[in-house]
Amino acid sequence: MVPKNGRKTPMSMAANNAALSRTAAEFLVERAERKTGSRMLAYGEVANKVGATPDWIRKFISGREAKEPKWTIGWNLIEHCYEMLCTRVEQELEEERSKIETLKREIDAAISPFNRMVAGAQEAQTPGTREG
Repeated sequence: MVPKNGRKTPMSMAANNAALSRTAAEFLVERAERKTGSRMLAYGEVANKVGATPDWIRKFISGREAKEPKWTIGWNLIEHCYEMLCTRVEQELEEERSKIETLKREIDAAISPFNRMVAGAQEAQTPGTREG
């Protein structure tokens, strides 16, 4: 609960950070699992990146037996998740730009002969442009 002054208490901030760290850990493990094909390898991959053990990551995500993360591990989880999300968005944007540019070039190449034909017809119909 947020006090009337609108400021969060240190206890509520810690709880929010722990929840955010858990969400980040879940996201990172799920992403690593899709990449590695193994949940256990995923725990290890995430643990190596954030300075924890695979067992702690597994217990922390499940909400059993793991103590709240040290500040540095919690921060590393959140930061790594944020960087991964930003990288993913940037990659998707770049892929989209590339697709658009490719499609634009293909359309330009397809309509170029028609544009030249129309431009030639317009020149031929414009009075005073013919030599006679």
